[in-house]
Amino acid sequence: MQNETMSDVAVFLFKKGGKNCAEAVAEAWQQVSGKDLELTVNLGKCGGGRAPQGLCGAIYAAQLVCDEDKKVSLTDRFADAAGSLGCREIRSMKKLSCTACVELAAALLEENLQQAVA
Repeated sequence: MQNETMSDVAVFLFKKGGKNCAEAVAEAWQQVSGKDLELTVNLGKCGGGRAPQGLCGAIYAAQLVCDEDKKVSLTDRFADAAGSLGCREIRSMKKLSCTACVELAAALLEENLQQAVA
């Protein structure tokens, strides 16, 4: 997946790779960043509103891998775009689809990664 953005990779994994939203974002981050982070959380159980506190799995995974000093900004920007951080609320508002949440979380993570390198 050379020259693809983190969003491209995450959306592919979500739509065609058999991954839930959380797994897709975390795996895309690992592929694009080249960092192999051992997550202690089983992200396979975090899709469909089952992330802790009912969070959207995509933002939950992004928060897990994001640099600590960028976490608040990433979370706030996601909430502004999605209208909420909660999966069920986002889905009921129909502001963003699940695929769009995966794409957004991955794009915000990629920005975070690029800022860290710059």
